[in-house]
Amino acid sequence: MHGRLLAVSDLHVAYQENRDVTAGLRPTAPGDWLIVAGDVGERVADVEWALGLLAERFEKVVWVPGNHELWTHPDDPVTLRGEERYRHLVGICRDLGVVTPEDPYPVWRGEGGPVTVAPLFVLYDYSFRMPGVTTKEESLRLAHESGVVCTDEYFLHPDPHDSRDAWCRERVALTERRLAAVPPEQQTVLINHWPLVRQPTDILRYPEFAQWCGTTLTADWHRRFRAAAVVYGHLHIPRVTWYDGVKFTEVSLGYPREWKPRPPREPLRTVLPPAPAAPAATPPARPEPAAAAAPAVLLRELLPADVAAADAFSDPPEPPAERLYPEEAQAVARAVPHRQAEFATVRQCARRALGTLGVEPAPLLPGRRGAPQWPAGVVGSMTHCAGYRAAAVARRGDVLGIGIDAEPNEPLTDDLLAAIALPDEQERVRARMHGGVKVCWDRLLFSAKESVFKVWYPLTARELGFDEARVELDPDTGTFTARVLVPAPTVDGTSLSRLTGRWLCRNGLLVTAVVLGAAAGRRGRRDGDGG
Repeated sequence: MHGRLLAVSDLHVAYQENRDVTAGLRPTAPGDWLIVAGDVGERVADVEWALGLLAERFEKVVWVPGNHELWTHPDDPVTLRGEERYRHLVGICRDLGVVTPEDPYPVWRGEGGPVTVAPLFVLYDYSFRMPGVTTKEESLRLAHESGVVCTDEYFLHPDPHDSRDAWCRERVALTERRLAAVPPEQQTVLINHWPLVRQPTDILRYPEFAQWCGTTLTADWHRRFRAAAVVYGHLHIPRVTWYDGVKFTEVSLGYPREWKPRPPREPLRTVLPPAPAAPAATPPARPEPAAAAAPAVLLRELLPADVAAADAFSDPPEPPAERLYPEEAQAVARAVPHRQAEFATVRQCARRALGTLGVEPAPLLPGRRGAPQWPAGVVGSMTHCAGYRAAAVARRGDVLGIGIDAEPNEPLTDDLLAAIALPDEQERVRARMHGGVKVCWDRLLFSAKESVFKVWYPLTARELGFDEARVELDPDTGTFTARVLVPAPTVDGTSLSRLTGRWLCRNGLLVTAVVLGAAAGRRGRRDGDGG
């Protein structure tokens, strides 16, 4: 099978602009499958029109219901309620050849496969409550008082169940049994209209709305059921986030008032990455070293065990805005495409590293001088250059500060060397730049100073000029020492007058790191990373 596994949700075809978008959705290649993750529309006839059109065009269409399909809307001649309405929609889908949560899970064997594609219908149970709120009743009361009430409360009837949350619990139990029956060697793509984890709702403008957005009962399904990817909609915040190393993609189109102001983009999202290329029939005589392809190897070698790191050697194909929080995307909205791409990728690296520490993903906005604003209790550093993006983070109680930098292993111009190096530094690096040079010592000097400055600035709130630190590079040990030439404070028992770090040269890159231990440099001196 050829083709891609694509996804969209929240088409809301009652709006003519969205109906026009839906009418224009077409496969990118023969064999494309399309996931439709709910909220096609409120009227049964509209749902049937859209899914019928798409089923004619795509190799297979997989649908899950959203809350809007389940509404018994006063404008819809079909007045069925609750479970009966859902079963009616399932029957229509089966007549159209569309896969539903009630059908056997199909196996996708195209790009990124094979994976079991699992459409889910699990609703919500009001367990995504605001902090400090302990009951559904209290949560609903606060929502009504604030005027933020989902229309479900009036149009989505749970018949014959006692309540929407009771219906949710039944659907969770039923779905859990079906997922448990998937062969353990198979990965899955989990599809649900509502997010399976709470974190995506943390950026909602109105936090009261989160209670209509899912259930805590599904919080570990992406791990338990071996998800290669999770697809959802409902929030109208299209983006990609990662939890426990699993890609979660919100694929909504949304209302015209929401998508029209955004930069134009393709409505269909790619769910899975391309399959790895098949090995050559005859292996090369000298295969590439494993380190050239192993993620995070470069940066990991320079850091102590209590620092988490992640890196990437290229940018994913998804547009940058899909990989960013809305406020992050706004911060680089006027930047050139290359800058937007590296900005998004390095933040994906940072969120992966934060996840290793157990820190939930959050927006990482640039502050003064572009320094990232880290979550409370975290220190860290980011870097990006051609062919490399990386981030390193640690708990503030373990590490006082981190600075990392990566540069291409290419020489500086004479003018740039004069701008960043003291006279004696220039002499030393020029003396080494003779013969068969494997390390561009002038560029390495620049990178080391960048790492020093990235440690210095968050701790002092003072910029450090290139001429205010003298760096000595040790070619034998892969370390360097920086002596600060201006008055340097002592922070938490650690003097910032002398900093040490590590460097390496590999795969056309120069990477440097400085890590200050939290307890008077004790751990930093032991590891050779700071002090």
